[in-house]
Amino acid sequence: MNGKLLWDIVKSRPKSLAVVLLLVILNCGLFFYSAYSQQPRLQNLRQQWTEKRRAGGGVRDVAGIYRQGTGDIATWRGRITPKKDFARLIGTLFDMASSSSLKVGAVSYRPVPVKQDNLLAFSISFSASGKYAAVKSFIADLMRTKEILILDNIKLSSTKTTEEAIDMKIELTAYFKTEGA
Repeated sequence: MNGKLLWDIVKSRPKSLAVVLLLVILNCGLFFYSAYSQQPRLQNLRQQWTEKRRAGGGVRDVAGIYRQGTGDIATWRGRITPKKDFARLIGTLFDMASSSSLKVGAVSYRPVPVKQDNLLAFSISFSASGKYAAVKSFIADLMRTKEILILDNIKLSSTKTTEEAIDMKIELTAYFKTEGA
């Protein structure tokens, strides 16, 4: 009875059977393509990648590492501006804020000497207000300056829920060379 029932189903739905058989054949074909064509290629690529990683990750000579490190430090020290450019930096901050349509409030700064490096770290804090897009633009401009600036803290607040007006308090650290360095 089972065989006759199966045969009746096949006779009543020949298109469905053809689609199922086509899908089974397609599935088998893709399986064999993946197993016999793609898998060996994938294994070969993984092995090549592992070999390249081992070859490139070898131990570099200590003298080369030291030369690169001293070169990096020299480049970093070359980017540090002298202390006399502090006023210019404050002016640049004001210019960036005004070009971003921000209103700058009170600015305060405090110099902190970094004795072992003959540097002077100025902790600068100020407040500004404007639209949110202007604040984002100002922060982006701030991060593109050539001086070495560290954005220590930023606080955003808004008292009006219907407007885009934002009050911002920002704290920066700027590094300068001392006169004797």
